[in-house]
Amino acid sequence: CPDITDVSALGSVHTLNLLACDGITDVSALGSVHTLHLWACTGITDVSALGNVHTLYLRWCTGITDVSALGSVHTLNLHGCDGIRDVSALGSVHTLNLSDCKGITDVSALGSVHTLDLSYCAGITDVSALGSVHTLDLGVCPGIRDVSALGSVHTLDLQYCTGITDVSALGSVHTLN
Repeated sequence: CPDITDVSALGSVHTLNLLACDGITDVSALGSVHTLHLWACTGITDVSALGNVHTLYLRWCTGITDVSALGSVHTLNLHGCDGIRDVSALGSVHTLNLSDCKGITDVSALGSVHTLDLSYCAGITDVSALGSVHTLDLGVCPGIRDVSALGSVHTLDLQYCTGITDVSALGSVHTLN
């Protein structure tokens, strides 16, 4: 849908899926949509009006840098949004996917997230605050060395985390990959 630019009339739609709509820049009218999928819509930079969306997928929306207004979203997928650096406001999100967000280094505020995907986030080194996360994917995070605080995580993925050498604290993890 590269020719779509105006979505202002779609604010009452329950579920809206738009893929690769580079012409869309203003999503302020979509704050009441329940489930919103905006994949690879690289023209979007301001998502401050989307804080009340229940399920929000912004995969590969590389123009987004500020996600501070999205802390009340229930399910949030920001896969591949390389411009994001600060995720401190997202600690109340239930299900959060930040995979392949290469600019993220500090995840200390995300300890209350239920399901957290940080795979392919090469800048992450400290995961000590994530011990209360239920399901945690840290696959392909080579900077992680210490996982001693993750013994209470229910499901933990550490595939291709080449920096980890000691897993002795993970004996109580239910499912470990």
